Amino acid sequence: MHGDTGVHNFVFHESTLTGVIDPSPVVGPVIYDFTYAFCSSPDDLNLETLFATFNLLNHEPMEKSRLIEEIILQLYCRIGICVKVHPHDLEGYLKAWDYWKVLTP
Repeated sequence: MHGDTGVHNFVFHESTLTGVIDPSPVVGPVIYDFTYAFCSSPDDLNLETLFATFNLLNHEPMEKSRLIEEIILQLYCRIGICVKVHPHDLEGYLKAWDYWKVLTP
């Protein structure tokens, strides 16, 4: 696992992903890298974007409710990181939190 799949660590050339830099290797389920990437920006944190991007992956089957739970956990952690590292994004994350917390199964 990469461990730090934030949008700031994706390298593109001519609209093509060419690399992912600055790894922080960790051990755990592969879904962690996906949820970390999804929650690494407060932009487009909604179900439509989640399911569209998740369906592009070659992944093990996962119930939608479990995926939503994983996103809520990662979003909660991301808000804590945001306060220290990206305070300018806090308002966007808090709006996203209001959206996601009502989706808890």
